[in-house]
Amino acid sequence: MATLDPDLTLHPTSHTDTQLPAGTTGQGYITASTRHLRDRLGPSSDEISRDRHTEAWVLHTPGGLARLWSGASSSAPGDQRWLIISATVDVLPRVSKAVHGSTVDFPRGALPHFTESTLHGFGNAYLGYLYRRMKAESARPHMFDRSSPHFLTQQHRPQQINNALLKLAQVLHHYEWAYASDTERTEWAGMQRPAPGTGLPYWKARNRWLYTPIKTRRHPDGGDPDLPAMLRALADTARANRDSLIQAVPELDLALYDEHEHTLRALADIRIPGPDALRFAPV
Repeated sequence: MATLDPDLTLHPTSHTDTQLPAGTTGQGYITASTRHLRDRLGPSSDEISRDRHTEAWVLHTPGGLARLWSGASSSAPGDQRWLIISATVDVLPRVSKAVHGSTVDFPRGALPHFTESTLHGFGNAYLGYLYRRMKAESARPHMFDRSSPHFLTQQHRPQQINNALLKLAQVLHHYEWAYASDTERTEWAGMQRPAPGTGLPYWKARNRWLYTPIKTRRHPDGGDPDLPAMLRALADTARANRDSLIQAVPELDLALYDEHEHTLRALADIRIPGPDALRFAPV
């Protein structure tokens, strides 16, 4: 089945393993036609669609394996809703990127009946996507063509993603702090510096260790319980600063900048039923 690399290179039919791990469940859905999925991901898997009347795909992503399945006949015309089955919501932005070339629509794929999904979980899925893309972009400067008119943009892209990543992480920490108990806040404030490491778990732990609550008149203890409003404010700030950034940073990747803004706005606007706040374990 298809594989999506951290740098977003898509390899149709490059992987033969279609076995999903135990504990998978519906995490969201994506809308596309069968023809479009065949074009993007290659032929469907016989191992998971043996009835020959429906089709299914397994996509290998840095966030885990995702199975795309629809109960409708594969011969049905037009777009269909495809259930995304996985062990974690981390796959959702990557499935959207692989199928539609953008993360903008992934928040709209929240299952309306799946109450274990939270906006916080979707925000962390997007944060993981940004982190792994930043690392992938940082690891390939040797592949850039210095004679290309896009060379400076390619060179600047990791920093651009990192800036977006840090701002999103801060918003998520504000939200987590707002709902943390006194005991959890004491433990968080007194946490030791994480041992040096690599990868997303270490980056999250270090970022959590560096976090300082911002006390305001509205929230004197710090934090902010309104995650949609904070995400929307990030999107509004990005839109307001766009023209000035184009002048100040001509190497800005505008397509990436706009995609990020619209993804933040889509996250702010999704309606996920069920509890919006959980008690958070350190991540």
